[in-house]
Amino acid sequence: MTAVLPTIEVRFPATYAWLTMIFGVIFFLLSFLVAGQNTGLGLFIAALSLAAVIGANYWRHHLHVVARMTPRQLILRRGGTVDWADIAAIDKKTIRVRGQHEYICIRLSKARPAPPGLEGFMQKVKKAALGGYDIIVPDGELSCTADWFIAECNKRRAALTGRPQ
Repeated sequence: MTAVLPTIEVRFPATYAWLTMIFGVIFFLLSFLVAGQNTGLGLFIAALSLAAVIGANYWRHHLHVVARMTPRQLILRRGGTVDWADIAAIDKKTIRVRGQHEYICIRLSKARPAPPGLEGFMQKVKKAALGGYDIIVPDGELSCTADWFIAECNKRRAALTGRPQ
């Protein structure tokens, strides 16, 4: 008898909130230098930077869920809901253009139709650039590594189908 896997939520990385807080503190300290020359401008910069720090701290505690892995489905914020049985392959692709960018690429057993308009066109371009995958998740949107995400997805697919992926 196999144990039921728990539901896991993968959130947006907190790095951006921390960077906003750090820059807010830097500008708060710089506002004292400006206040020596122009008190009104210095107070304005101090108030804005303090608001940025408070807002970023709130953001850090309330990061949105990018992916939710249930025992039966993968729920992606951008990609929608996919049953584990409908996933044909999950791979990691790396593109080197002005640095290294990793993507988690999911191929479905039955391809979804592209949405109309510009969004559909951009999906087709991404799909062609990364080898025809149906769902593409940038590694920078996850608070975990791409390798861990893929391993967890494969573990859940194997638990559902009863065979290793």
